[in-house]
Amino acid sequence: MRKTRLIFLLFLVSILCCGSVIGQKLRYEVTLFGKKIGETSVEVKDSAGVKYYKLRSSTQVKMLFMDKRSSMSTDVVFGKDGVMTSSLFKNIKEDGIILTEAIWDKGKLIVEKNGEKSCVPGPVKYSSLLMYFAEPANIQKVFSERMGKFFDLVKEAEGKYSAEMDNSSAIYTYSRGRLSELEIKSTLGSIFVRLIN
Repeated sequence: MRKTRLIFLLFLVSILCCGSVIGQKLRYEVTLFGKKIGETSVEVKDSAGVKYYKLRSSTQVKMLFMDKRSSMSTDVVFGKDGVMTSSLFKNIKEDGIILTEAIWDKGKLIVEKNGEKSCVPGPVKYSSLLMYFAEPANIQKVFSERMGKFFDLVKEAEGKYSAEMDNSSAIYTYSRGRLSELEIKSTLGSIFVRLIN
């Protein structure tokens, strides 16, 4: 009897835990000069108010004598209070690895980028990964998990936003509240990230 009750209790807890997880996944095609060079997927899971965001992307650019591969991942956790508690960005290229880690500790975000530490005072309530899932209405500063710092976001038109980041710029276009296209202007040219589902 006790064993049956314990099994039932464990079964009930597992259903409640699984039932309380809400998620969403989006897939994007990455193109350069109209040619597909890779894919990106983004996912969010909400479990009891804690939100887990995940991005996975891989690209390969073949042009003339150039063959560049890149694998990128970003993991972000926002606590129940809506504040970022941790972030890990990793980009593996043939010429090295870019690694940016951020941890919320004692009222500030400690950022370590490729071995160098810095501090972001105050809470981070909005980061670039969230931009895939909802139009950033009334948001002017966005935390970049890759750079480990904030960038300015400017509304250009209805559903269209622009940003300058280090040596590149980006245009975010939204349709029905979700990111439908991201144009990243880089030294190679314009890279487009387009929603495919």
